Amino acid sequence: MRITQTRERALGMRTRTSRTTGLPTSHHHERTFIMSYTGQGGTQRRAVAALAAAAIALLGAVAVSSPAQAAPSFGSIDPDATGSIILHKHQHQTGTTPVEQNPDGTGTAIPTPGIQGVEFTASPLLQGGQPVDLNDPAAWDALQGVEPGADCTAPAGYTLGTALPPVTTDASGTATIPTTVGVYVVCETAAPATVVDRSAPFLVTIPYPYEDGWLYDVNVYPKNGVTTVRKTINPQNGLGLGSIIEFPVTVTIPALAVNRSFTGFDVVDTLDPRLTPTPAASGIGVGVKSVTVDGVPVPTGNFAVTATGQAVQVGFTPAPGYAWLSGQAGKEIVVTFQGTVTSLGNGTIVNTASDFINDPTHRNAITSNSVSSNWGDVLISKVNARTPGDALAGAKFEVYAAADPYAADCSTATATGSALSVSGGTEFTTGANGRVTIAGLFVSDSVNLPVNAAQRCYVLKETAAPAGFVTPTGAAALTPVTVQTGASTAVDVTVKNVQQNGPELPLTGSSGALVLSVAGGALLIAAAGAALIVARRRAHRVE
Repeated sequence: MRITQTRERALGMRTRTSRTTGLPTSHHHERTFIMSYTGQGGTQRRAVAALAAAAIALLGAVAVSSPAQAAPSFGSIDPDATGSIILHKHQHQTGTTPVEQNPDGTGTAIPTPGIQGVEFTASPLLQGGQPVDLNDPAAWDALQGVEPGADCTAPAGYTLGTALPPVTTDASGTATIPTTVGVYVVCETAAPATVVDRSAPFLVTIPYPYEDGWLYDVNVYPKNGVTTVRKTINPQNGLGLGSIIEFPVTVTIPALAVNRSFTGFDVVDTLDPRLTPTPAASGIGVGVKSVTVDGVPVPTGNFAVTATGQAVQVGFTPAPGYAWLSGQAGKEIVVTFQGTVTSLGNGTIVNTASDFINDPTHRNAITSNSVSSNWGDVLISKVNARTPGDALAGAKFEVYAAADPYAADCSTATATGSALSVSGGTEFTTGANGRVTIAGLFVSDSVNLPVNAAQRCYVLKETAAPAGFVTPTGAAALTPVTVQTGASTAVDVTVKNVQQNGPELPLTGSSGALVLSVAGGALLIAAAGAALIVARRRAHRVE
């Protein structure tokens, strides 16, 4: 039997892919394959419809391929030949300019990146338990309109043979499945979590009818919608416990195939237990400051904010949210979550976010990177300068940011700005043990410079001394301190005070002492004079 191909009309077919849909549109010149075979009953001629358009239309995407294969030689199909299915896995295009790709590997460059780590498996299509015989014209007729099931099952009337070893795309998005002659169902069997829609299963014949002959090495271009999720931290404004930390989460809106639509788009941030989800001034919901695309607020009707315990979710609505998302393919949504710091724990508050696209039951999270915010505290001990063992209650302090917060040495730090609020207060008073802890001062974070600095400088100011002690003024009232990440367990700063002099007691001051001295002197002089007179009188009597 020999199989030949003749031209009834202009031959040739190109596969053009729309950047908008990511799907190929076949531009035919109505090529027809004429398969003639000679047998005992003479020569029969019958038309076999080209499988090209159907096979490529099932791929779901088009991408740039490897260099063009050698021109196929026309003639009989060699049943003993080997071939390959060359997969080019790329993201859906989001533009409007068509991109042309061909089964022989020729075409224009694809503007979207290849996707690494996508696994494909090919299984031979069987009919009656045997591989489909491509030398039988009836087999080609039967393949028209045949599509595998969406869950990678065999089409009606067929079964699947033993699957070939799976292959995984490399960094360029390329993988090759070695094959023999036959019909194969190719399925995407695994993908990274960032892939939000898998390409539909498709059929490929080896060889593949193309131009003036047969391709034994066939290039195919299935595509995916891909998203990314990344998290950061806004520069910290409030520096004390009770301040708000803001976590922007950026999610790429994936482009979906033309026959696909969004069935879910949720961005979730489960805040650390040391953070309390905080309403924003915008009023869009608890735990969310803003939702924007290209810096422009997303219409609030497109999403809803829900907070359940520590979990804060921005979920887009089926209407009009999903339709709005479809028109934003390739752009980035920025959801800024926020929470108030209520306690320190070990001083390091870690946070991640998750994205669930077309996953309404939240089974497969696309997780962001982790970020952390670092906090510490300072413990003040107030003692008597003359007797350091005596603790002093009632001393009052304020804490200020340092002009150079990340100086290598905090001992010369100078204060800047106004007194900081910590847990809603700006004044801290020593207790009966002479101590007070200023719990919760910001040190650093994992995003903003200096990244994860181990310490930060602050300045204490004594505003009132305990009763009976001198309140220092000027530079003497200021004490630089070093705050390190983590809850402080030791005395960090000891501030000494000088005891005031008491009031002057009667007759113990300078005036009383002078009166007594004068009076005493007069008495001594009088006594001496009297003694001298008595002595002279005795002398005269003796004479």
